[in-house]
Amino acid sequence: MNKKERLEKIRRFVTDYQIGTQEEIVVHLKEAGISATQATVSRDIKELGIVKIPLKNNTYIYELPKSIVKSLQLAENNIEGSQVMGNMLNLNVIPGNTVFVKGQLVAAFSDKIFSCVADDNSILIVAKTEEAAKEISEQVKKW
Repeated sequence: MNKKERLEKIRRFVTDYQIGTQEEIVVHLKEAGISATQATVSRDIKELGIVKIPLKNNTYIYELPKSIVKSLQLAENNIEGSQVMGNMLNLNVIPGNTVFVKGQLVAAFSDKIFSCVADDNSILIVAKTEEAAKEISEQVKKW
């Protein structure tokens, strides 16, 4: 798994779970089949701009900056459906929001996308392989 995929997994873990230590991230990555050291995770956290925030019980958890969380929520709230055919994936998007969603897709899956075309209410992704199209589709469903 490459760095970009590892960063996306870390971003999702921090969004989906209350994670308080880098070691917890290493464990989550290992469970996802990704080998990473605490030092690598530390660098990834810095690169992603993840910060520690205090909770009421005097503990701390990692959190993404509000701007990243908001953009992820915007993308997930704008995709209405998807269909896969071979190495192509078509996403139905709320009209007027495709440019934003396309940017999120390209940022998250640039290594798997051959081309991406958007109109007012849909995005056609031509993936490099059928497997990549299926993987993108599955990941987008989790958004």
